[in-house]
Amino acid sequence: MHIFEKLGGLSIIVGALLLSVYAVLFPILLPLGTGTFDYADVVRSPGWVPLAATAFAGVLALLVGFYAVYAKMRATVGWQGAVGFLFVEAAYVLQACKVTWELFLYPVIARYPETAFLLRDAIIKNDPAVLAFRISASATILIGIVLFCLSLYRSAVYPKPSAVLIFVGAVVYALGPAISVFVSIAGIFTFAVGCMLLGVRLLR
Repeated sequence: MHIFEKLGGLSIIVGALLLSVYAVLFPILLPLGTGTFDYADVVRSPGWVPLAATAFAGVLALLVGFYAVYAKMRATVGWQGAVGFLFVEAAYVLQACKVTWELFLYPVIARYPETAFLLRDAIIKNDPAVLAFRISASATILIGIVLFCLSLYRSAVYPKPSAVLIFVGAVVYALGPAISVFVSIAGIFTFAVGCMLLGVRLLR
């Protein structure tokens, strides 16, 4: 169990670091500008695929790390912690699915003039099925994070600031797309700091 906790702590720290790198480099490497931008142009930029790959690896690492976090406090958090953990894991599976679109599909779509309008004019983003997926993913992560962070806060196993940072970061990230991409990035960074605190606790 001790080795498992160490691996889980390392995994969640690596995941948090990768998401932090993603959050810092996203506005630097991509041509976002200060106003509206052509999403197809952003996807065609050289930094898009490396950043998407970084986010994908980070999400997968967090999936492993959160399991270790839950395993350490499982005996004391009851049904609320279990439900929160299941929702968090489901949310990050859905997030991994979303990132696979950005990593593998969007570059192909943006590459050709005949299909680039699907990104430029937000045809994919506003499609009812895609919209339903995005809303479901956001709702899943909000429910999971609320329950899971309450369990973290009450567990006495992890530092309380980690629960607060993870909660605030997840909420800001979930609401960010409706406000600004920079708000989402701030949410990712805040969330990552909270995850790092969990990882450090597991490594001790």
